[in-house]
Formats: sequence, C-alpha cells, structure tokens
Amino acid sequence: MSSGLGHIARGVETWADTTATALHDRGTDVTLFKGGGTADRPFEKVVRCAQRYAWLAETLAKWTPGWTWHIGCGSPYDVEQTTFAAGVLGTLRREHYDVVHLQDPWLAYLLEQTRALHGAKVILGNGTEEPPEFLAKFEHIQELTPYYLERHGDLGDRKWFAAPNFIDADRFRPGDPAAARRAMGLPEDAFVVLSVAALNRSRKRLDWIIREFARADMPAAVLVLAGAEEPETADLVEEGRQLLGKRLVVRTNVPFDEMPQVYHAGDVHVLGSLQEVMGISLVEAMASGLPCIGHCWPATEWVIGDGGSIVDMQQPGNLAGELQRYRDEEFRHERGQAARRRVENVFSIDAVITQYLAMYRTVCGLEPVEDQDSTKGAGREQSTERELVGSV
Repeated sequence: MSSGLGHIARGVETWADTTATALHDRGTDVTLFKGGGTADRPFEKVVRCAQRYAWLAETLAKWTPGWTWHIGCGSPYDVEQTTFAAGVLGTLRREHYDVVHLQDPWLAYLLEQTRALHGAKVILGNGTEEPPEFLAKFEHIQELTPYYLERHGDLGDRKWFAAPNFIDADRFRPGDPAAARRAMGLPEDAFVVLSVAALNRSRKRLDWIIREFARADMPAAVLVLAGAEEPETADLVEEGRQLLGKRLVVRTNVPFDEMPQVYHAGDVHVLGSLQEVMGISLVEAMASGLPCIGHCWPATEWVIGDGGSIVDMQQPGNLAGELQRYRDEEFRHERGQAARRRVENVFSIDAVITQYLAMYRTVCGLEPVEDQDSTKGAGREQSTERELVGSV
C-alpha cells in the first residue's frame, strides 16, 4: 500500500504499484491500497485520505501545535499517512490480511502499533533511510541491501531481511543507441556520459559530476543529466552551461515510459551521491547494458558489483580519470554485459519477488518452499503463494 499512490509520483509509489502487480501476476492473493486515483484493476482499492498537497493536510500541518507530530500532524505527508491509516484499518480488520508490506514509514508505524486490531504482520521496506531508533519499533524490516541490514548488528528475535527493489528487465534492456541519440538530438558518434538523478547538488552532487566531466578534457564528449526538476536546478544548470556550453544536455521530468530511450543514448552512467540506500537509476542503467560508476559506499558497491567501477567521489580527479577508461569501447562493452547479467540474477522481477514471497512465509511462520525444477516449481509456487493474503 501507499498513501501517495494515485496522486504522487515518487519511488515509493512506483514500488508499491509494481510490487503488487508482480505479486498478482505470480498468483498471489494481493490487494493494492492507494491514496488517490481510481481502482482500475480488480486487486486495487482506493482509500480516501487528506492528500499531502490538498488544503486539509496543509492546514492541519500548519496550524496544529508542534507537539502534534506525535499523533501524525507534523507535516502534510504525516497527515496524509495518518488519515490513510484510519481509512484502511477497518478493511484490514474485516478481511484478515496476513501481511502488509509498505514503504511509507509513518503509515507503517501506525499499522505496527495497531496490529492487535487488524492482525496482519507489518513489513516496512526501508527505502527512505529511517534512523535506527525508529526502525527498532518494528518486528519486521526489509532493508534494501546487505550493508544496511548488517549495520544493525545482533537482531535478537526480530525477523529482519535484506531484499532489494526490482526493476522490469524487459522494459529496461539494451537498445539502439543511434536511434536514441537521434531522438534526443545528440551526436551519434559522441562519447555520452549519463547521470539520471534528481537535478540537485545537495544530495546527488551533479555539480561535482559537471566539474569532473570538464576536468576529464574530452572535447567531443557530451554530458546528459536527466531527472526531476528541483529548486536547485536552475542555478545548477547555469553553472554547467558556463563550464561545458553545448556539451551539457539537460532533460527535466522525463516521463517514465521514455526513460529506456534515455539510457539507450548513454555510454556510461554516473551517480555522484555519497550515500544511497540502493540507487534505482543504477539498476535501470545496468539493465540497459550501461556500466555504472559510483562512490565507494558499501550499498553502492554491492549494487554495481562487477557491472562498473567504484571511485572516491570526494577526491578531485578520480571520476575524471575513470571516465577516460570508459572511452575504450571493449572495456565498456565487457562491463556493460556484466551489468546486464547482474540485474537478471539479482534485481529482476522474478529474482526479487521470489525473495519477497520467502520473506512473507517467514514472518507468517510458514515453511519455506523448497526449490524444484522449473516445470514443477511454477505450479508449486503458485499454490503456496495463495496461502498468503497480502497488502502492498
């Protein structure tokens, strides 16, 4: 479930939608609860709530006393989650769900605290890097990488897991670079460095990437930045234009359906942030056959694996030097192939949904499904998955 789904487009909402769809396709009895829009599919239900950008949520957050964050009025997003929880609680209680899996943190907390009323096991997917003291309030946590799970140390009796988000490896797959570059107005023979990230300097550090690209001294290369426009974007782009001129190409708020083409246009993908819970753009790029360069942060290192390179992005010149290596077509091709293989093995829908289903069975105290051959396993998986009733 997601309180923002149907009226907000972020990673949390996309995760809820794609996860519920994948579970439904696998034969799982799943319900997708959403805070807006319409119930267009049989497994969807809309929960009316005070949406965060609507008058009611903004007014409550603005005019209630500061202490009311304890009861879910600290911000419009908190108000949205609180009213969503109130709206969904009756349905959870009546329909006896086994598992509720979500990534909205305050909503998850409210449902964890009311488990005696609805009876479902609550799993918070920690995609928002919540602090350890908040996570300690939960019996079940899904961290997105092994590093984030291991940092908690001894978990005692709590059942916490490491399972990544997934991407659709059929949607994001290698394509025709020449066609993509023609469509985007890029030179077909240029070395194209791509960075897909929110267009800011404060977290994604695109200003660093711009300066390192300039330092690399590649006159025929092009830097493409693609991501959501933010208050910092205008100044960032102006700085980039001063350094790179027409060699900087910026694409703002690209529709999701057009993102595969953006990845097809690149030769290498760079993520400049110093910390990432997972970094879904890395996985999308790798699925598209692009090698990736990221910072020496354990979660980023795990995601990229052998599908690219890790550098210290706080040391001037490191990224510039690594970009020079990727001008070698053979080297680039080998890393790109490894990147695609890693996505198929670790981050594809089948790979991750299998982990999710095992996680659900564990929290419900059910025996794990034993591996079987591909023919018999499909039927066995489907029958056992239907033993669970879940909400995403």
